[in-house]
Amino acid sequence: MTYFSTITAAQDTGAQADHEAYMAAYAKAATRARYSYFDQHIIRTDDGCYWVADEGDYETLMQDLVDRIVHTVNAGRSDEG
Repeated sequence: MTYFSTITAAQDTGAQADHEAYMAAYAKAATRARYSYFDQHIIRTDDGCYWVADEGDYETLMQDLVDRIVHTVNAGRSDEG
């Protein structure tokens, strides 16, 4: 299952606000990845939001979302022996 967690840039649409929103998304993805069997994808939308998507094993990300991935944090756990 895919879960989304939206992180939006502040009112200021400048580079600093965008960077802060990205770093907040990265921090959330890195934290979640440590305890997950699934990769955490940071996805950027046209309106300046970042999503952290937990790619579960029951559904795949839609191609539109795949095209918007700006970074992936690898899963911290593995069920491979």
